[in-house]
Amino acid sequence: MTGNVTDTPGANGPATSMKYLGPYEAWNFGVGKPYAFPPFRRSDIRYQTALAEFPKPTWIGPDPDTVLGSGHELRLPTIWGKDENIPLRFWPIVVENKAGADASPDSLGRDLMQAVQGRTIEEPRYRLAFPVSDSAIYEEIDDWPFAPNWSADPQVKKNCPPGKTIHVLAVIDDGIPFAHRNFMAADGKRSRMEFCWLQSADKDPDADRPSVLFGREYMRSDIERLIRDHGDDEDMLYRVAGASSESFELGPAINKLATHGAHIMDVAAGYDPNKPQNAPEETRLVAVQLPNTIAWDTSGFGKDMYMLSAVHYILERAERIAAGYDVADMRVVINFSYGFSGGRHDGASELEAAINEIVSERRKRGRPTAIVLPAGNTFMDRLHGEIASGDFKDRKFKFTWAVQPNDRTSSYLEIWFPQDFVPADYTIKVKAPFKQATTKMELKPDPENTGGDPRKFEIIGLDGLGETVPIGQISLDNHRSNGRWRVLVALAPTEPDDMKLPAAPAGDWSVTLKRKHDPVGEHGSIYLWVQRDADPDEFRSGSRQSYLRDRNYRGFRDQGDVAQSDDGASYVRRFGTVNGLATGSTSLIVSGCMPSAANAWDPEQPVPSHYSSSGKVSEDNPVGTVDCTAQSDRSSVLPGMIGAGTRSGSYAVVQGTSVAAPLVARRLSEAFAISSQEEVGKAEKGNYLSLLKKVDLPEGDGKIFARLGRYLII
Repeated sequence: MTGNVTDTPGANGPATSMKYLGPYEAWNFGVGKPYAFPPFRRSDIRYQTALAEFPKPTWIGPDPDTVLGSGHELRLPTIWGKDENIPLRFWPIVVENKAGADASPDSLGRDLMQAVQGRTIEEPRYRLAFPVSDSAIYEEIDDWPFAPNWSADPQVKKNCPPGKTIHVLAVIDDGIPFAHRNFMAADGKRSRMEFCWLQSADKDPDADRPSVLFGREYMRSDIERLIRDHGDDEDMLYRVAGASSESFELGPAINKLATHGAHIMDVAAGYDPNKPQNAPEETRLVAVQLPNTIAWDTSGFGKDMYMLSAVHYILERAERIAAGYDVADMRVVINFSYGFSGGRHDGASELEAAINEIVSERRKRGRPTAIVLPAGNTFMDRLHGEIASGDFKDRKFKFTWAVQPNDRTSSYLEIWFPQDFVPADYTIKVKAPFKQATTKMELKPDPENTGGDPRKFEIIGLDGLGETVPIGQISLDNHRSNGRWRVLVALAPTEPDDMKLPAAPAGDWSVTLKRKHDPVGEHGSIYLWVQRDADPDEFRSGSRQSYLRDRNYRGFRDQGDVAQSDDGASYVRRFGTVNGLATGSTSLIVSGCMPSAANAWDPEQPVPSHYSSSGKVSEDNPVGTVDCTAQSDRSSVLPGMIGAGTRSGSYAVVQGTSVAAPLVARRLSEAFAISSQEEVGKAEKGNYLSLLKKVDLPEGDGKIFARLGRYLII
């Protein structure tokens, strides 16, 4: 059954103001809202967040406050470049609905549009994100957050070795134990953590001049005071600090024995006092703890504002650290061990473009800035496919999307066409198992949807129920209106939390692309991406990963071991699975490896970890690539690496390219400390890879290069 959702809330039709929002917003705030994560289901959202994109770089200050006749108000978090009025295309924003009700798709779009267009800005577009909890935001801030009451540690310059440059090493993650002993100075009394921002912790009720718009900020003096008062009981320390409060009913990550953030922070910057090594005074630490919802929804939706505001915060605080320690051009390394499987994979997704913009702007001002990202962990997960022009038979290409039972979260399939390729000659047909639902859509934008990106929407409805019962959505959009057309298929959970809601049928969904005419010539590949739908153990979201099914795909070789090469007969691909956030031009991309069983640990012959995602093999493939590799597994039978738990003295094992990336960030931090200004400047074009001490890997094997890059970082 097919249903047109032109007038459906969230469908971006002419009756709604959400015309600059994308298909994920249309699903999660529209027909798919009953299935969305709890923060999106509410109708009383008061503080909505978004990543706003403008047609050209714009400064929306100095006073960001805009009170609208509708009762809505624009607020900005900590912004880098505020003192210099640096214009940017991308801005993290919070819009307050003072009425505290009626947060419909239409009202959200209208509120956002009115808030920013009050600045005479034409045609912005938005990526909506998770709302900010009422308990986390400082309502009294109606301009910029106040300046932090921070001062430099006088011991740092005194103890900094000659020839070392004071710099910043920052981590963006979850569950960060900012009072951990591994982040203390060598004397065990002073913290190396200059700033830490917990984005969704409950606000400090005693803060007279809050220095962040939402959550809590801890400065070095705060952390040292907490350690002096409660260092023997870290459970009490985090409770007193307010770090144990967490929004959205997920519970505080810091109360768990181990977290991703604790491990990553330790790999990047930890120094165990029980080992013969001294923590470097010249490396000043900044951390941002993202809301738990960032880990809860692994599809990538709803996170952009928080992530971009984290980068802004780190760079803004780095300028303060530079002034405090009298460093002219503060060098900054940011590790961001996060990613998703969907997206364009050409560096032009909204968040990638936003990060590239701010990093490039800072570099232009002579301030070295490095972003380190993991390659991803989806090499073997069958989440990526490639359809060549010649793969169409009788003008059709049919493939299978396997949707698992007992899945309590939405599933997403993205189809990306080549740059500047217009799919107007194509139709898509989606059919559920046992013909329970069938939807067909021509890949032409709806002419009634004026303004914003060209787009079209259709409902996927269950057949035989007398009326359209939505259990999915198909959309077409010209992403960011820049020539890349995307089809998104969104499906409801196969087992919704609310059992009264209709469920998407589990099993093999058939997807057929059909063209009316044979093309004049060969066109570039059409790419398939299934969004990652992992279930972090600590949050128990109930998600189960959907995947592409193809009988020609070989998971194992004849010898019985895991197959790690693509078979030309299968459209499902392992190569090209690199993290969808890791294709930006200013990021350093790190894969994961382990020792070979044949040679123990020969640094010149590392073996890619089975899960480690791959970059491109051929030069004509637009998918991003991998720059270097670092160890992420001890061996094929001892997965993961050992790092710190959330409490001092505790340890945990974490696996993935997320573990490899912070080691590279650590080595880059060490290189920033000893490299001359000339050396750093020359290394900028290659994202500072040339500064690292590295082992050259043998050339000649394009597949190994696509997975490991040219270098091993130890």
